[in-house]
Amino acid sequence: MFLFLISFIIVAFGQPAWNEWVSLMASLGGFALFFKAILEIEDLKKRCIISFLWYGGIQAIQLSWFLSHPYLYIIGVLLFCAVLTGTQWGILSIFVTPQAIRSIPSLLALAGGWTLLEWSRLFVLSGLPFNPVGLSLTASIYPLQFASIGGIYGLSFWVIFSNLLLLRAWLLRRWAIALFTFAIPFLYGFIHLSYHQRHFDEEKKTLKIVLVQSGLPIEENLRFQSADEVRHFVLNEWRHVLSALKKQIGKKIDLILFPEYLVPYGTFHEIYPYEEVEKLFKDVFGDLSQFFPSKFTRVSNAFIAQTLANAFNSHVVIGLEHSIYKDQHKAESFSSAFHFVPMREDLIKRYDKRILVPMGEYIPFSWCRNIAARYGISGSFTCGTQAVVFDGPVPFGASICYEELYGNLMRDNRLRGAELLVNLTNDGWYPNSMLPRQHFDHARLRSVENGIPLVRACNTGVTGAIDSLGRIVDIIDDDQLEADSLYIGLPLYHYHTLYSRFGDFPVLALSLFFILTPFILPVSFFRVSGLFAKRTTP
Repeated sequence: MFLFLISFIIVAFGQPAWNEWVSLMASLGGFALFFKAILEIEDLKKRCIISFLWYGGIQAIQLSWFLSHPYLYIIGVLLFCAVLTGTQWGILSIFVTPQAIRSIPSLLALAGGWTLLEWSRLFVLSGLPFNPVGLSLTASIYPLQFASIGGIYGLSFWVIFSNLLLLRAWLLRRWAIALFTFAIPFLYGFIHLSYHQRHFDEEKKTLKIVLVQSGLPIEENLRFQSADEVRHFVLNEWRHVLSALKKQIGKKIDLILFPEYLVPYGTFHEIYPYEEVEKLFKDVFGDLSQFFPSKFTRVSNAFIAQTLANAFNSHVVIGLEHSIYKDQHKAESFSSAFHFVPMREDLIKRYDKRILVPMGEYIPFSWCRNIAARYGISGSFTCGTQAVVFDGPVPFGASICYEELYGNLMRDNRLRGAELLVNLTNDGWYPNSMLPRQHFDHARLRSVENGIPLVRACNTGVTGAIDSLGRIVDIIDDDQLEADSLYIGLPLYHYHTLYSRFGDFPVLALSLFFILTPFILPVSFFRVSGLFAKRTTP
């Protein structure tokens, strides 16, 4: 019971967002303590149930930020995630036996099996990329560099394999292999950082970027009496955001980044009176009418964004809704990132979000639509189809919200030539929770996996910038929820990594190979190598 309890605490809170030292403890032995405990349970059914409860409970804690959501149906989503991941861990525990612990090929197979189970979560509804066990290894900047080889699933494989090796060393009193395995990510990280730091220092080019944190309320939680009231409310939201940007006037700026779905009403719908928008700009910045893209009786969100690009002489990226109409009826809607080029209205381009949030941005089943309707959610966005790399001050690829947690999606941008990743996020649905910090930890992974810097603008945090080695350049205080803007000089040093070239395939292929090895290679091979040599069970 002591081992179950102490391992539960270490692993449940063993993430960088909770505590960096506990996170390293989880990666270096927290799982080994649990494996040692279940070796005492011979009944497979009992072992599976206890393992299910152990890991399901851990996931319930690590996903407890779900409960800060205002709608009660989120409890069902949390339970589903805990049951899914707990079941996977229960399956793994069946194969952790004294015989398997003595065999290194068996340990490789167990680590490979868990890696494939984690990866399989990406294909359940919109996927569950949160909380891979490899995240615990990223608490230190050195093992974080190991993600440049095999990505997050490579880290997960290494955490499980090294913990199993530690248990083997504990039972057989053979520590050399286990200690060397633990040391490899740290040694690699030290060499990796030392090598690239020399080139990093030689790269003098930086990008001047302004990241805008909007600090706006969630409109779905508000009630309005008329369309005019909504329009005035949205213009006040613009006033709120532009006031946060005001302090950046006069600075050299290459790129201004706004969060996901900044304001309602889509992008090109001409809904604002021209005079009101003119007064809005004059009140905040002074007379900017010479920078207006064109004059209409009414203007749109695109009009405001293009004016900002012209006035600041900067590229602007902003999250807005894009709608397609057929026969005067809305046919499709996209959650999009729009790119505005200064003084070039004809170059507006967009990226459409490819991974949508179930029950929030799309409603998967008819029975779910009835539940969502009770909360005022009546429609769904359409999924985007491909990555888009924009021609900006440097080629950059965009992601929206928790797409940032999918290494394969972010890698698509690198393969298309991106030298910078930008992310637009709104974690405001989960106020005062661990989500923003967990989300930010995944962003650091993406920069290291692809060897390029990353910047992110969020509604309520964490707004900030990360260099190509996963180091934080600057952030707005992660506890700050109010509107603000951050001016940074982002180092543009970038490099190709094994992960950016080959993605998850090598780790997944090796994992499958380790699982199938006993069926592929003759048993005599293992006997000759000594890997299956009989030993006395301690």
